[in-house]
Amino acid sequence: MKGRPHDEAMAEQFRADPDYAAELLIEVRRNGDSAELAILLRQMVKAFGQDGWWNLTDAEHTLSST
Repeated sequence: MKGRPHDEAMAEQFRADPDYAAELLIEVRRNGDSAELAILLRQMVKAFGQDGWWNLTDAEHTLSST
């Protein structure tokens, strides 16, 4: 049996736990690995759409105020 593609699984996880998605985006950005960031952004677009809630500035602000 073939499993689901990894991007689909990650998109489902991000939709189920948007706080995790925001934290992961911030950490990957801090890490500075452009290839990893490209993969994560592709998965987030799959989860939330091109104009999703996951604007990096908003995510950083939201997490820092909690």
